[in-house]
Amino acid sequence: MIEKIGRFELDTSETTMEYGYYYKAMFEVPFSDDKRMVRVWLPGDYDFNDNTKRFPVIYFSDGQNLVNEKLTAFGEWKLDRVWNKLYKEAHLSFIAVGIDSPKDSDKRENELNPPFIPDRIIGIKEPKGDIFVDFIARVLKKEIDETFYTLLDKTNTAIAGSSMGGNMSFYGGAICSDVFSFSLVFSPAFFLYKKKTWVSLLDSFELDNKKDSKFFFFVGGKGFERRFKKMTFLTYKYLVLKGFDSSHVALIHDNKLIHHESSWNKYLDSALYFWLKEN
Repeated sequence: MIEKIGRFELDTSETTMEYGYYYKAMFEVPFSDDKRMVRVWLPGDYDFNDNTKRFPVIYFSDGQNLVNEKLTAFGEWKLDRVWNKLYKEAHLSFIAVGIDSPKDSDKRENELNPPFIPDRIIGIKEPKGDIFVDFIARVLKKEIDETFYTLLDKTNTAIAGSSMGGNMSFYGGAICSDVFSFSLVFSPAFFLYKKKTWVSLLDSFELDNKKDSKFFFFVGGKGFERRFKKMTFLTYKYLVLKGFDSSHVALIHDNKLIHHESSWNKYLDSALYFWLKEN
């Protein structure tokens, strides 16, 4: 195992991670005055001595929640266990890159929202989602591709998130379809917009011209999560009406699940399989 790769250092802190390797580095970011930790999870089959074996890459918001519960305020996705299942059952593998979110919830909401003021929340006054996505697509991706053994093309590049991060991953896939072929959109907070406003925004994305992109939606239905259902269904149906077929858009609804990482973990393997199965 290598202690340092480029600017990324091996994370040797106490962890609940069971599989793979974890690297981290601080970055200056244009969407915040604060430096931000970027975490790179490498799969168990990553060979540090073989640059011919290359991997798809998926970029997550709320990167601190992916594989180490000791870093999280709420819970972890257990992404490394999901990788182990996919690798054993279908020999699928990938690299995951996560950008930590700020501890201040107002800052997070501004970072992880498209550059449009929502109708139903007063905390979002300076949405910076366009800057956030551009940083991933034009700056961070270049650094990751130059540092790790990655597959460079858009077919093998994805963006992911949940809740406000789900807004961001959908928006990123919609406006940067030249970079991301797949958006993992879990429990997206589209309900922050009124129906008329959101449909107008969807129209502005010209999604009918991007039917080679893939979108995978998940929404639960218990407790607070009930608020997320209606607009998630609307967005899925919108894509179907725009001509996205079942190989390019999918929705899972589990009415028993709450708004939490443990719920998102349950269907993470389905979403990643949907992205990787044809690659």
